[in-house]
Amino acid sequence: METQEIIERFAILCISIVAIYYFTNKNRRFRLHPLFSLVSICTFFMCLIFKQVEMTVGIGFGLFAVFSILRFRTESFSIQTVIFLFVSITLSMLDILLPIDHLEFLLGINLVIVLCYVYLNFLEKKTPSSSEKNVIEIIVSTDFMSLDETEKRVFLSERIQFKTFSYQIKTINLIENVVIIKVSY
Repeated sequence: METQEIIERFAILCISIVAIYYFTNKNRRFRLHPLFSLVSICTFFMCLIFKQVEMTVGIGFGLFAVFSILRFRTESFSIQTVIFLFVSITLSMLDILLPIDHLEFLLGINLVIVLCYVYLNFLEKKTPSSSEKNVIEIIVSTDFMSLDETEKRVFLSERIQFKTFSYQIKTINLIENVVIIKVSY
């Protein structure tokens, strides 16, 4: 593979990752850290080296084990973060490992993946997730626990002035005789 072809493939990857990163962070409370983009760049160059140097399957399994250990040693990732990482790693591997004489085909593959990602991201933003709903906490006495389900819903409906809502008991404090209820509407 010539240097110009590597640069062209790397440019395609960078444009794709920037587009995906932009549309992931656009109008969202949750933001991806920009350093997540380095995962795809590192994967690109790692695959380039693997393509140039003869490697065995054992090295691939070793890398998989390292990534698995890292996964269990860090905090849990959100679904958006995991999808971004998966797509960026996939794009970087396709961009360097796919044996294609014409880069237009590779550009088309990247374009299809990015457009699908953007479209699905748009659809996901149109429907509010449970984290984007309005949430309030209500503190009531422990007598609330003795009510049946319909009485609990009527009680909460009178408090929040909404007919459609969901609730969850967050905390029961028997020392102070209070119940903290998380209500989403």
